[in-house]
Amino acid sequence: MENTFIKATKRIGYTLLGLFLAFVVYANLEPAPMHSYVKPISMTIFKVDGLTSPEQVNSVKEKVSLHDGVTACGANPVSELVSITFDPDQTSEGSLRKLVGNITGRPVQAAVFKTDGPPSPQCPVPQEYIMAFEKVKYALCFR
Repeated sequence: MENTFIKATKRIGYTLLGLFLAFVVYANLEPAPMHSYVKPISMTIFKVDGLTSPEQVNSVKEKVSLHDGVTACGANPVSELVSITFDPDQTSEGSLRKLVGNITGRPVQAAVFKTDGPPSPQCPVPQEYIMAFEKVKYALCFR
């Protein structure tokens, strides 16, 4: 009985070691892409009703770009949209919404984009699992 347990434990151990080594080989088949070396950023798009003049657009872009954590800001007077990319560790979507509202003096809502037809199929695997898998893969890449 004890001998069978030891054999089973060894088989399980060797199997797990083999799977780990196979994953290390898989991780090193190609170098990690450049995006795995940079810190992730977030993006938000706001709808600002009445943002139509080029002067207002330039003012919003300049003032929002100076805010801590903002990496880029763009505004479109035709669609009345303001898009902002930012570092989520330094600022938040709520503070950026307040900032844009203070600059324009107008109500700011999150932009809503409607699609025609049925929604596209979604991946059944949660995004967090995919990101965790990629982080482990890039950590085991020795290239």
